[in-house]
Amino acid sequence: MNTLLAEMGKKVADRWLSALLLPGLLLVAASVCGVLLGHTSALDPAELTTELGRLGSRLDSRPAATVLAVVGGLLAATAAGLAAQGVAAGVRKVWIAHRPRRWVARRRERARAARERAGGQGPDRYLPVRATDIGDRFRLVDERVDAQYGLSVALVWPRLWLLLPETVRPVISDASSRYRRAAETAAWGLLTVALGVVWWPALPVGLAMTLIGCRRGRAAAAALADLVEAAVDTQQRQLAEALGIELPHGRVTPAEGLRINDVLNKRA
Repeated sequence: MNTLLAEMGKKVADRWLSALLLPGLLLVAASVCGVLLGHTSALDPAELTTELGRLGSRLDSRPAATVLAVVGGLLAATAAGLAAQGVAAGVRKVWIAHRPRRWVARRRERARAARERAGGQGPDRYLPVRATDIGDRFRLVDERVDAQYGLSVALVWPRLWLLLPETVRPVISDASSRYRRAAETAAWGLLTVALGVVWWPALPVGLAMTLIGCRRGRAAAAALADLVEAAVDTQQRQLAEALGIELPHGRVTPAEGLRINDVLNKRA
C-alpha cells in the first residue's frame, strides 16, 4: 500500500507540475510583464529590467514579503492551470456544438453543393450538423456504425472497451490524450489573448496558440474517431458473442445490431 500511494503521489505531482504549474508560471510571468510594461513600453527590455530591479529592492529588505510573493506566484500559477482546464472543457464543448444554427445550416449547404458538383451521392445523414469538422467527425462515427451494423456507439462503446485487447487500449487512450492536450493548448491560447488587454504582445502569441490547438484538435479528433470506428469494425463479433446474440451471417447486420441495442439498453 505504501508503494502504491508513493507511486500515485508521484504521478499526481508530475501531472500538477507539467499540466498546471509550468504553463501557469509562464502565464503569470507574462502577466507581470504586462502589468509592469503596459502597451507603451511593451517590448522595452531596459524598462523591464528597471521595474524588476525596483520590485526586487522592495522585497530584499522584507523576507516575509518575499516568501509570500513566491507562495502567491505558485498559487496564481496553479489557479491559472485550473482555469485553463475549465476553459479547455468549454473548448471541447464548442467543438461539438450544434449552434449557431445559421452557421451549421451554411456548412450543410456548402457540403451538399460540393457533393453535387463532384457528382457524388450519399445519404443526407452524413452531411454536417455540427458547428465544426471536429463535431461532425465524432458524430459520423455513430452514423456510419448505425448505417452498417445498426449499433448505437453510445451504448456499445463502454462494453466494447472491456473486450478490446490490451495492446489496443493504449493506442486509443493515447489518441484521446492528444485530443485533450490540443484543447488545453487552445485554452492557454485564449487566456493569453485575454492578457492582450493590458499587454499587446500577448495577443498575437495567444492567437497563434489557439490556432495551433484547433489544428491539432482537428487532427487528433480524426485519429480518435478512426480508431473508435476501427475498434467497432474489428470487435463487433466478439461483442455479439459476449452478449449471446447469434450471427446467422457471420457478422453483425442491422437486425442483430438492433437486438444488441435492445439488450444494452435493458429493453428500454
